[in-house]
Amino acid sequence: MTPPPLLADKFRWDRLTYASALGYALLAGGQSIGFVLGELRHQFHLSGVTAALHGSAFGVTALTAGVCGVRVVDRLGRRTSLLVAAMTISFGITLFCVGPAWPVTLAGAVMAGLGGALLAIVMPGLISDHHGEHRAAAFAAVNGAVGLTAVTFSLVVGGALALHWSWRPPYLILSAIIVLILTAVALPVAVPEPTRHTNFTLAHLRDRDVFIPWLHLLNAIFPEMATAIWATTYLKEVGHASGGLAAAFAGSFGVAMFLSRQVVPRIVGVFGDAAVSACFVVLGIGSVTMVFGGGLLPRVVGLAIVGFGAGPLYPLDVDRLYLNAEHKIDTISLGAICMLAAGVAITLGPLALGILADSIGLRTALLIVPASCVLGAITQWRRVQPQLQPAT
Repeated sequence: MTPPPLLADKFRWDRLTYASALGYALLAGGQSIGFVLGELRHQFHLSGVTAALHGSAFGVTALTAGVCGVRVVDRLGRRTSLLVAAMTISFGITLFCVGPAWPVTLAGAVMAGLGGALLAIVMPGLISDHHGEHRAAAFAAVNGAVGLTAVTFSLVVGGALALHWSWRPPYLILSAIIVLILTAVALPVAVPEPTRHTNFTLAHLRDRDVFIPWLHLLNAIFPEMATAIWATTYLKEVGHASGGLAAAFAGSFGVAMFLSRQVVPRIVGVFGDAAVSACFVVLGIGSVTMVFGGGLLPRVVGLAIVGFGAGPLYPLDVDRLYLNAEHKIDTISLGAICMLAAGVAITLGPLALGILADSIGLRTALLIVPASCVLGAITQWRRVQPQLQPAT
């Protein structure tokens, strides 16, 4: 079956869109623990698996939220669900930053993951209902906040570590700033409720129009998160950078991801039906450079290439899922299905890399990323001709 074209000509930034971007910024703050995994690993003498559990916490909670979160959103409504999500993320980050031992920091990561998963269930459907056929461009632009936030955290945390300061106060202060800005922007916003009743069930995954795009989305998230969570640790242990320098250089991933998500319409315009496959190729080239590049600089360049290739994959594959299945499933349920894909990928990606790192070394373990990129490039070659243009 040939999927329908991706439609997203133009969209306009408004207060709801800015609030959505800030919501993703807070979510990114909860997921930026990868920048300090190396420090936690050293401080608490963590194994690769235990360290990876911190990074996979969002994935594990996403699995739970993907199954149960729809009922929460259906009962509370979108606005209250987003408020609960923001409060939970904030509490989780606080717990993570003040935790004196790894069980406490892991509990904080889980709390931040739960809030992030709930937020991520609501957001795709909210953006889809608000921007309609322009959702792909809007979703890509709003998701750019994730990369921009990751860069900010990497620079702030990296700077603190370079000065031999603790990472905990700046991490907590930066998160608090995001919460304050989000509160000021989002509180006056009217959040539209879905027009269709929630009909979520795991049986929807038996439908080929849902399951195949779901698998593609899972494979798009897997290499991105495996690399992102381990990037700082990789640059420190394989690239032999100091803790502060590794955290700062890891920001190249977020910079590149932010830039590529802003030019998704141009990427699609150049590559057409091969856009997703082309992004997988770029991502794979970057990961191979990280593995075989000599010294720190080639590995940083490789990480930036990975970020640039990974950036468009999530919004484009989410849009493909919505295009294939929105006539069968309501937007909140589709958000939950997206969350299930994210949960599986984010759980397996960092954890698989951690397990392999313990057995064959972190450098060789990273080869799992280009392997998944080959799979994605081959299986996601579609005859789709989307026409995206930048926001106005």
